[in-house]
Amino acid sequence: MGRDHNTQTKLIRLGQILRIFMEKGQVSSTWLSNHFRTTPRTIQRDLLLIKESGFPIHEIQKGIYSMSKDLVKNLEVFDDTELALVVALKNIVGQLGEPFQQAADGVLDRLYDCVASMPVFVKIDDAITLNSALLNKIVRAIREKKQVTFQYDAGKGTHPVQMEPYRIAYFSGFWYLVGNEPATGILKRYALDRIGDFRLLKICCKDVPRELDVIMQQSANIWFTGDMNLEIKVLINAQVSHYFKRRKMFPTQEIQEERPDGSLVVTFRIGNYEAIRPMLKSWIPNIVILEPEDFRKALLKDVKAWVMQQEMSA
Repeated sequence: MGRDHNTQTKLIRLGQILRIFMEKGQVSSTWLSNHFRTTPRTIQRDLLLIKESGFPIHEIQKGIYSMSKDLVKNLEVFDDTELALVVALKNIVGQLGEPFQQAADGVLDRLYDCVASMPVFVKIDDAITLNSALLNKIVRAIREKKQVTFQYDAGKGTHPVQMEPYRIAYFSGFWYLVGNEPATGILKRYALDRIGDFRLLKICCKDVPRELDVIMQQSANIWFTGDMNLEIKVLINAQVSHYFKRRKMFPTQEIQEERPDGSLVVTFRIGNYEAIRPMLKSWIPNIVILEPEDFRKALLKDVKAWVMQQEMSA
């Protein structure tokens, strides 16, 4: 298991080194050693392997390297993991002899051309970088049904947490640990990048609630809850109503009325106002909160505070 992990780490590093050469004109082995927090000897071996795999890396002066980008086609279309795989494949094929290497280069060239000319584009927001060691510990705790403790940085100092871990969840570019807090019985979520000193306990967890995945699937963000006992009624003006007719802007959206002027009356079921507040704010000034009154006033208060802040900074 340890050997497999070391091999994966090395391959990912090779892909990242290749990416750095694509982005920079010149790179020093000392800089790479500091960047990856490894020894100069390890970096030298990495550079040699990349070069032996057929990539045009050259030492232009002592410890300074460059890559002839005009001889490398479309590598920018691949992520770091895919680049690592390309390095590994080219290295393996290169050991089989020139006929196989030429054939592999032809396949890769066609693959580059195919990916670079893809007619479909999907934009996925960049995520917060994951700590792989922490991720592995959390996965182990979930699989073994063990309670965990950790220190959580809430922005105003850290505090200890003990919980039953259920799921690792991804929402809007952030990774979260979702689980039950035994002391209160409340379903909680914690951002992974703010978790420290993570430890497994010998105390066993209850089974993951059957409805948890359904609850998370019905939520547009991390503010999910099992009790969808709040309803918000909104008037969407005619200029943007077609967006809400073409797809649900929130998982529990329901169109209640389509008015003659093209506007819509839409309702949303939620368990927490924070779950929908950012989405509704993004549609101002094309919406009117009809119900409930307390939420309408709270949102209006937020907008007035923002306007005042803008006027003071102008």
